[in-house]
Amino acid sequence: MKREDISDALGLVDESVISHALMVRRKKKKLRSKRNKMWIMRYAAAAGLCLVCAGVAAIWSVLRHEPESDLPQNGYKVQEQPIQESPESEMPEQFAPISSLLASNSGNFMAQQTEKYAVVPIEQYSGFYTEVPSAGSSVLAESMGKSIGNTGEWHYVSGHSDLQYLIRNDGQESSLWKFQCFDSGEYPYDDVLKLVYQIDSADAITEIEVAPARMDNTDAGKKIQEEVGTRKITDRAAIETIYEVLSGMTCYGSGQWERIDYGDVEAAGDGQTPSHEAVRLGRYLSITTDYGNVIDGLKYTAVSDMFYEFSGIAYSPLTEEQAASICEIIGIMGYEGEDRQSHDVKTEDAQQEKENSDAGAGTALLENTNTDVSLEYVTELQTKVSSAMMNHEMPFVISSSVYENPYRLHVVVTSNAEEDLQRLRDLDTIGGVMEIEYVPENINSRQDLYEQKN
Repeated sequence: MKREDISDALGLVDESVISHALMVRRKKKKLRSKRNKMWIMRYAAAAGLCLVCAGVAAIWSVLRHEPESDLPQNGYKVQEQPIQESPESEMPEQFAPISSLLASNSGNFMAQQTEKYAVVPIEQYSGFYTEVPSAGSSVLAESMGKSIGNTGEWHYVSGHSDLQYLIRNDGQESSLWKFQCFDSGEYPYDDVLKLVYQIDSADAITEIEVAPARMDNTDAGKKIQEEVGTRKITDRAAIETIYEVLSGMTCYGSGQWERIDYGDVEAAGDGQTPSHEAVRLGRYLSITTDYGNVIDGLKYTAVSDMFYEFSGIAYSPLTEEQAASICEIIGIMGYEGEDRQSHDVKTEDAQQEKENSDAGAGTALLENTNTDVSLEYVTELQTKVSSAMMNHEMPFVISSSVYENPYRLHVVVTSNAEEDLQRLRDLDTIGGVMEIEYVPENINSRQDLYEQKN
């Protein structure tokens, strides 16, 4: 159909028909536009809902699983770690050296103060402790470690687990105490090494210092001390030997001076006994442990081949082989010939005196009358007597022993002079605690025995 024919045909159509057609066309166009807008809004809402759900899912996943993040922060790649609740760890105690707790003027303290004793349970034993001069209550209070037992009175030294030194706090002040011995008749010294000093092998010992005996401070005695000198033992084989000897010893407890023979202190007037025998044949040992403590109580004498301590703490004599090894290590040489013969004479003499005393050969000069006294007081009284013996203030006293049922102090003397007996009684401030036995000193028998040996 030609363009002209189409134009002529449209001209014949009624205008009303054309108007109606235009109106219907506009309505359809509006309806289609409205429907399109509704679908667009629906699509937008759906898309928004999807985004919200995706965001929530992402946040939940992060909170639940906390994956590692590879995002760099401040130029470094940070790896996030899950947060875990862990118990608070205890802060380690600060180590307090014992040397920082000891007073520098201990000599004056001991001279002015009466020794105080206390008993502390240690495994199957009761440990005797003595108070020692310290740097002050405030310093000790800051150096207290964990409490021992449930009393809260006794404490370890801060940073320590050994029991050589303890701090006592009675609620008002603090004091420092040092182990002396176990309250037992006889016990293996190995128990002391393990339970108190925590030494279970030679590896726990770093070094041993050997010093000359210092019981004679006269000019002659000091000269011998200078000749002997001080040595330090660090050789592992030597330390092993000393440890084996110590761990095999038996301790007889305190107040056992009758068992200990460390020789004559001063030069003999008759020339028969070696001059200053106690100094030449004696050594004082200081054992340093691997945790820094120093055990300074042990003494050795080649006169009777045994270790001993202050307060008359005696140990079983060494065998001949053990004594030879110890003397070589600690530097005691030349103990032969006349020295050995003199030692044998005095050993047999002392044994004879002990047998006479045990057999009741002595005479009772004083009996105890106080039956209510405590063990602590009797032990303190024995320490006073022992100190007087060591300082040669009472040369007539040859032994002292603590007896039970009731508690009392048995003292054996070689003098029955009233002034000597009164000096002993003056030490007993309570009264009635001592029983004194008199054993005459048989000088002739000693001389005869010495001549028989030669």
